[in-house]
Amino acid sequence: MKASVFFIVAALFTAITTNAKTLVVYYSFTNNVHTIVSDLRTQIDADVIRIEPAEKGIDYAANNYAASYPAIDPVKCNLSDYDTVIVAAPLWWSNMAAPLQTFLFQYGKEMAGKKIGLIVSSASSGISNVVADAKRLIPQGAFLEPNLWIRSAQTS
Repeated sequence: MKASVFFIVAALFTAITTNAKTLVVYYSFTNNVHTIVSDLRTQIDADVIRIEPAEKGIDYAANNYAASYPAIDPVKCNLSDYDTVIVAAPLWWSNMAAPLQTFLFQYGKEMAGKKIGLIVSSASSGISNVVADAKRLIPQGAFLEPNLWIRSAQTS
């Protein structure tokens, strides 16, 4: 199943991004999303940025967004270099993980007009709030459909 899901995603993103540059931006607390992105990198040519919180050792998911947009480590990227941005996110408390929301809050306006793909990992909940978070934080993005939802139990 894993191979067929990634084949479909890779074919979709490859078809869309032929002769275009792709960026994958992700956050991974438990490494489920990291595993997904590592597998995706074998299927498509893309630059990758892993978002990390500035303050280490805090489980923002357990705090249920006690820090709404937590500080993140500095990120160097020129979004004008990319035509497509794939956002890979874990779902926390029905929303996108807080550190990734911080990145999109800071850079979402620079993604106007870019193709935006979403990959979401969750244990069981639906991803509609993560999609809503992305659309709120990237208001002028050209969102690709469908979004890819991978249950965290299936990432290994």
